[in-house]
Amino acid sequence: MLEGTLLSDTNNFRRILLSIADGVYMTDRNRRIIFWNRACEEITGFSAEYTLGHKCSDNILNHVDANGNPLCENDLCPLHQCMVKGAPGDKPVLVRAKRRDGSRVIVEVSVAPIIGDNGEVIGGIEVFRDVTLLQELKETKASFLSAVTHDLKAPLTVIKGFLELVLAGDAGSLNETQKDFLGSALEECDRLNKLLGDLSDLARFEATEFSFSPRPVDIVPLLRQAQHLFAIEAEQKRLELKVDLPQSLCVAGDRDRLYQVITNLVSNAIKYTEKGFVHLSAEVSGDKAIISVRDSGIGMSREEHGKIFDQFYRVDNPATRKVGGTGIGLSIVKKIVDMHNGEITVQSEPGQGSIFQISLPLCEKEPGGLT
Repeated sequence: MLEGTLLSDTNNFRRILLSIADGVYMTDRNRRIIFWNRACEEITGFSAEYTLGHKCSDNILNHVDANGNPLCENDLCPLHQCMVKGAPGDKPVLVRAKRRDGSRVIVEVSVAPIIGDNGEVIGGIEVFRDVTLLQELKETKASFLSAVTHDLKAPLTVIKGFLELVLAGDAGSLNETQKDFLGSALEECDRLNKLLGDLSDLARFEATEFSFSPRPVDIVPLLRQAQHLFAIEAEQKRLELKVDLPQSLCVAGDRDRLYQVITNLVSNAIKYTEKGFVHLSAEVSGDKAIISVRDSGIGMSREEHGKIFDQFYRVDNPATRKVGGTGIGLSIVKKIVDMHNGEITVQSEPGQGSIFQISLPLCEKEPGGLT
């Protein structure tokens, strides 16, 4: 109950919203601005007098993603989405908001609908904060890691090249012991090269996370493309790589990111399965698309289910140590799925295989087709 409290006075409630350090603005059901606090003015340079009565897309905020794709005045607008659904946004999103001087500021946006007494949506509220400095630090970190991995890859490539020449006999004959030693060294070069690549991918992903640009994507061609990509590798291990897919299944997402998720999961399934099968499937469940990657591989304990998506975590058993890996791939997969307002789960038992399942919101097809 608010009666008798500071918030029971409407004016006090307004003063609190005005003094909050984060930008807070409200709109009516037509997305015309009806409230604009001081932090909004400080972050964007637009005064309340200038903005009230206008839409945020009326040359005010004009949210875009990192690639410059407009988010306002279409279904990609986070505020519009939450008002249509009648529910708060699943999580904060990073966008570029326009400032009055024409520059862009990177802001983290949270949105929620305003519900009237009759239960209908009568407006929306957006809260945003300036995260430009944080994003610049991420980009600096990515640049540093990119430079380091590039500088390390160059001598590593030379070392690997000479090892291959020696193993090929170009520097003279070798006995079996020498071949074994040099072969082990070559395998370690490959492992180190993979580690450097994963570190570079992780840094690049974190630095450009805000650039996610959702568009209608048919997930079925991506699954079939992954099937073709790994067909030879599965055949070499005598694994059955099968699919169970509908004609099409549309989700709102970034095609390249989603393909990265699928290929990572399929690659892991083949890598950790010595015999049996890897099965890709997709189906509709309510308002979600369900994508599953199932295998008959080594599996894992229940205690490890909640850890495998942590950076650098790897299931510790003789089979995984033999295969190798960095423990970065699944952490990136989890980040991408989270960006899509989705969920990823795993079901697994030691020696019984694993099922990785992704749940993504469905979307309508665009008139011009799918990406």
